[in-house]
Amino acid sequence: MEVDVVVIGGGATGSGVAWDLTLRGLSVALVEMGDVATGTSGRYHGLLHTGARYAASDLESAKECYQEHEIVRKVAPEAVDDTGGLFVLSPKDDESFIGTWLEGCRGAGIPVSEIPVKEALEREPLVHKGIRHAYDIPDASCDSFALCGGLRKSAESEGAKFLTYHRVEEVYHDGDRVTGVWAVDQRTGEGTGISCSAIVNAAGPWAAEVGKLAGAEFAMVLSRGAMIAFNGRWTHAVVSRLRPPGDGDIFVPLGYTGVAGTTSVPTDDPYDARIEDWEREKIISETEAFLPGIRHARILRSWAGVRPLYDPATASDSASGTHVDNRKATRTFDVLEHGERDGVHGFISIVGGKLTTFRLMAEKTSDIVCKHLKVKEKCSTAETELLSLK
Repeated sequence: MEVDVVVIGGGATGSGVAWDLTLRGLSVALVEMGDVATGTSGRYHGLLHTGARYAASDLESAKECYQEHEIVRKVAPEAVDDTGGLFVLSPKDDESFIGTWLEGCRGAGIPVSEIPVKEALEREPLVHKGIRHAYDIPDASCDSFALCGGLRKSAESEGAKFLTYHRVEEVYHDGDRVTGVWAVDQRTGEGTGISCSAIVNAAGPWAAEVGKLAGAEFAMVLSRGAMIAFNGRWTHAVVSRLRPPGDGDIFVPLGYTGVAGTTSVPTDDPYDARIEDWEREKIISETEAFLPGIRHARILRSWAGVRPLYDPATASDSASGTHVDNRKATRTFDVLEHGERDGVHGFISIVGGKLTTFRLMAEKTSDIVCKHLKVKEKCSTAETELLSLK
């Protein structure tokens, strides 16, 4: 097989890169070791961020989230549930944080308005009766499987090839330039050689491993987060605690369930899907601070995903439940052009970021690919609605 670009990784970002590049007229083969959204994209809490969660701690990420939140609503309407959002100050939380948070929201351009506690409790009767402040925010929930399915269908309609259940086992070079990959079907053991002019590494928490195959080494900061899904939605809106980001401070109505999360535990293993007992208890006990009946709800399932962060953080003892919160690592993203960085030309990695910002991440990555291939077509994904899955 011969294409212009090979994309490695079939999450929202990799699928978004395939969609972007095909709209610019390039031929693309996407290689994914599982199905689309097998990794981090399929293992998150379902919040389509406005950025308000990071307004006081990571202003750049907050700005990116709000910009892209508005775009994702327009281009992927089938994947988005316009729940609205509510930030509440629980009886346990520090009122002095409010001013810092509001200043950050203003700096990021995020619309926020305080509403009376009585009104908030009328909207959300299961929220703690002792909340002291409530703020309306335009959060929403997002079905990542519908999103990634729409990205795949849209990219394939433009000619992209998706090789799911294929693992890249070798990256070909001609001197200091990448020229293709060898991908093996995990079901049959058969291999496929794909020639190309550029490779995009969008493998999420596996990005450093893929980089090594190409001869481009870099360090990731991996963070495991656990989530719990309960029977029933419980709330109409996404409800968040009004405090610095911490464990168990988001509740997302997603489909027929309500999802509570998350933790943030450093890990060295991109396959790490453990949920330790202290994490379950931590999520439930912290969620009780603003949704007090949740301990008596029926748990349908729990899961964990690994965040592919790209920022220094400190290791810790996960098993004991004492961990350095690497939420201090930035949630923004970096595009690594390995020709300049490592002398591996035609190889580009996209690392960090959030599902909410997948389209922007794909745009910035595709811009570099197009510059490398001397393609002048501009990005059109902010104006192009994904094809319907119906």
